[in-house]
Amino acid sequence: MFLLCEKLRKRITSTTLAGSVALTLASPGVNAQADIDKENFELGVFTGIINIGDFGSEWLAGISANFQASENFFLQYNYLQADAGLSSFEESQGRYFSGSDRNFVHYDLLVGYKLFQAEVYPREGKANLSSFYLVGGVGETRFGDEENFTITAGIGYELALTRDLIVRADYRNYIYESSLIRDEEETVQSAQFSIGLGYLF
Repeated sequence: MFLLCEKLRKRITSTTLAGSVALTLASPGVNAQADIDKENFELGVFTGIINIGDFGSEWLAGISANFQASENFFLQYNYLQADAGLSSFEESQGRYFSGSDRNFVHYDLLVGYKLFQAEVYPREGKANLSSFYLVGGVGETRFGDEENFTITAGIGYELALTRDLIVRADYRNYIYESSLIRDEEETVQSAQFSIGLGYLF
């Protein structure tokens, strides 16, 4: 009798476990993971103002590409152009150079780190992700028939408008050596402030 009861208990237990597993696998909640946003790549455009040393501040236009390597770290490529105005010396003595040499072109590859991530609630029941981040890296600046190795550092803020669209504001500082103004090379710092829009895919 004892052996018969024990076999019956084991069979009931096995049947119950099998049924539970089958119900769990069939549950729609398990497939909810498929709805999680997995996009890691982003393409964007931006515009703003850049200070080109003695040549004043000008409007810029650029494109960017981001890759989200982890929750906090990302890689970013940027390319921008601006048309330089006249320096204070050129206004009185004439232009140093003209034509395409007056196009300020910069591109870089940066590593970014998200310092603070939070949710913004523009209206009740609706949360938008946002974050402050730091970026740093290297690139090249072409201006006045010079091509200069450039160090880039900056800070930014991004806000997800929708699941696919992100708006961001950035401040960047470009540091490079130039001899356009003087015979010997000097350190030039070009500051940039821009607003951009990115699309995740």
